[in-house]
Amino acid sequence: MVELDHENAYQLLVATILAAQSTDKLINTVTPALFAKYPDPTALAQADQAELEPMIFSTGFFRMKAKHLIGMAQRIVEKYGGEVPDTMEELVDLPGVARKTANVVLGSALGKNEGVVVDTHVSRVAPRLGLTKHTDPIKIEQDLMQLVPRDQWSIFAHRLIWHGRRVCFATNPDCEHCVLAPLCPSAGMFGEPVAERAGQGGRAGRSDKPASRRAQGAKAAKAKAAKAKESRA
Repeated sequence: MVELDHENAYQLLVATILAAQSTDKLINTVTPALFAKYPDPTALAQADQAELEPMIFSTGFFRMKAKHLIGMAQRIVEKYGGEVPDTMEELVDLPGVARKTANVVLGSALGKNEGVVVDTHVSRVAPRLGLTKHTDPIKIEQDLMQLVPRDQWSIFAHRLIWHGRRVCFATNPDCEHCVLAPLCPSAGMFGEPVAERAGQGGRAGRSDKPASRRAQGAKAAKAKAAKAKESRA
């Protein structure tokens, strides 16, 4: 369910490192040429950073990413015989790889549920759904690991990410059309009119039309939730 195009653990590892502060859509336009030139860790380990940087320039932070990619590949070749390691401890030992990236590779490429991916979408959606009260990714992951069966850790994270990208946006979440609205404690909480926020220290002088649409969506979400509760009673 991961939206980064890949055929194996190596490709997903490279793509996930590149995806930091970027988008999966953009990364998928960069990786075909990259994998054609560097098809495996051995090839990437021998890369010239000056040649690699232009290939990944559009992903942002290209110098640091190039350094991490080459260092990661060299470590895999030197320490793991050219094969991407398959444990959390070994993966986070690689340059440029933290727990989130390791979870992506383990869950989506290697079929191992060692943790829950917590990216910007999961960090936003999980608290809104009442699944955690924390903002720290490690604590959010710990809460989700306690709530969700282990064999569902990887797919559950990808479902939250999908929901965050398409429905539960950072601003103006689409509560009106959200199938989780009847169960969501945050449904309808994002529709406060601009004028009211301005009176509480918010910014004034903006058009009320977007706020009106949010208010309408919030009202619809609340009505949907109330109807669901009545049907369960």
